[in-house]
Amino acid sequence: MKYRHLELLGLKTISADQTEPIDIDLADPISRIILDLRVTNGAGASSTEHPLAAVTNIEIVDGSELLFGLTGLCAQALDIYSTGQHPRGGWLNYLVTTDTECHVAIDFGRYLFDPLLALDPKHFRNLQLKVTHDISAGGMNPSQCKMAVYAEVFDEKPITPIGFLMSKEIKSWSGTSGAHEYTDLPVDFPYRKLLFQALKRGAPPNWVMDIIKLSEDQDKKVVFNDHLRDLMFGLGRENAFIAETITGSTDTTAQTKHCTPTMDVMATVNQWVAAQTGIDFSTYDGDGGQLTVDASASANLAMHVMGWAPHGVLCIPFGDQQDVDDWYDMTDIGSLKLDITDGQTTTTSKVFVQQLRKY
Repeated sequence: MKYRHLELLGLKTISADQTEPIDIDLADPISRIILDLRVTNGAGASSTEHPLAAVTNIEIVDGSELLFGLTGLCAQALDIYSTGQHPRGGWLNYLVTTDTECHVAIDFGRYLFDPLLALDPKHFRNLQLKVTHDISAGGMNPSQCKMAVYAEVFDEKPITPIGFLMSKEIKSWSGTSGAHEYTDLPVDFPYRKLLFQALKRGAPPNWVMDIIKLSEDQDKKVVFNDHLRDLMFGLGRENAFIAETITGSTDTTAQTKHCTPTMDVMATVNQWVAAQTGIDFSTYDGDGGQLTVDASASANLAMHVMGWAPHGVLCIPFGDQQDVDDWYDMTDIGSLKLDITDGQTTTTSKVFVQQLRKY
């Protein structure tokens, strides 16, 4: 057999806020790690946050060195942009006492079982995956979280990867309307993707971030300088539009349902019951991934939701994503600077990257 599917952690209940360390004590190169992340819903019909907000940090470390570091929301957005797969698996729902489930992949190569790029444990001494939960931060009045972890590894197929894809957060800040946020980006490794999260519930990301400018060597070369919305429909168009199905319940009082798309969000609603009962539904808002649903009577429902910008994230890919030599080379660049004009006040924005880390 050339490949194996391994269980690194069987489904485990997380009953208190904590960081769960998982040793990656494998000898074979790893192409992908998949996290099965669940939140058990409590009472109520409105969600308090997207379920993945309960996963506040996902890290892969080698001792003190960070090889991957993103929130659950940002990790899923990167997975969506990288593969175009959403939902990867699971059941996104807001029904009392049920588990809402999201699968998130961490890819170390350009695609599954990429022989050129993989996480090769032989190059590290103490690999660990660390997942941090804040139970009350996501889902619908959650009582607990659950987690399982799997790995897709090379087995009898010998490979010699030249490196792996390293993804991590560079900066987060609270925006001030009209202010400029300057960031000196690292110039240590080639860039495959540069990503921005502009997430504020009730506001689309293009209201949170206005103009994004990336320049080299004190503006000697301006790589791009445009509005977030224009960048999303231009350079960042691929896999930016997504659709998903959400189940839940509602009644004659308007209810909140958190979703993955955050810009130009639309939804259609059907009853999810055994027989037709003639209930009318309305949906509105949706900006920032926070839909409002109202109904003429109490009912379980199924929503088909569509929109742009998963979790408020814009992704800028550099070059042919399958050609390692076509990515954004930092060799001759002395400085790389972001200038982001904030659109709204009192929100947290993030910048994160995906780079080629060679062995």
